[in-house]
Amino acid sequence: MKRPTDKVAELEWIERYWANELPQNERAELEQALRDDPDFAAEATQIKKTQEIMQQAFLEQRALSTLKRLQANHNRQRTQKQRLLRWSGALMATGMAAMLFLLFAPVQFPNSENDYTLTRGSQVKAMPKEQQLVFDQFFEGQTHIAEGQYALAVQNFEQVLQNNNIRAYFREAAQWHLTLAYLRSGQVAKAEQLYDSFEGCTDCEYPVSALNRWKIWWQIKRAKLTN
Repeated sequence: MKRPTDKVAELEWIERYWANELPQNERAELEQALRDDPDFAAEATQIKKTQEIMQQAFLEQRALSTLKRLQANHNRQRTQKQRLLRWSGALMATGMAAMLFLLFAPVQFPNSENDYTLTRGSQVKAMPKEQQLVFDQFFEGQTHIAEGQYALAVQNFEQVLQNNNIRAYFREAAQWHLTLAYLRSGQVAKAEQLYDSFEGCTDCEYPVSALNRWKIWWQIKRAKLTN
């Protein structure tokens, strides 16, 4: 089997390789592609890493649910080997679905930045006009992301971050939105740099969930390989 040209088929091909499910001739073909194409090798490594993350985080629970469902519906006359094969196939399908979810599902940020008591403090009316304009830029950027106007959203959030007199919570919210705007507008290197700035952060205030961080991380890696 030659290297698939369809992206989804290629992902499945790599997954089967890491699961040791490819025939010897296909393994040799894939390993040759790993040696010849550094980008493909990097993609395969990221897929393996993603599989490990998912298995640790939430695929374990799905696998257990799948196993229980299979056990409840299995034919008692089937052999242990048949049941194991069915379970393995279901787990692989679950893993593939989860990976595609990370690749293509929309990123969802908390909407708490729309709570003025968190982002602007209690003295909303006393806020200087210049600072009010900064927040207006932020909410305009949110609108541009929702409308798919990512280049305009980049401009909005970059202007927000030029102001040093905003709360840390709101600054982080602007940075996360700018990361997404960079990614969607094709500025992948900038998106990755801003994303990496949050790695190891112990005092971050803006609560982006682990799942949505994974979505951004994986979509950045995919964009780097396809651009």
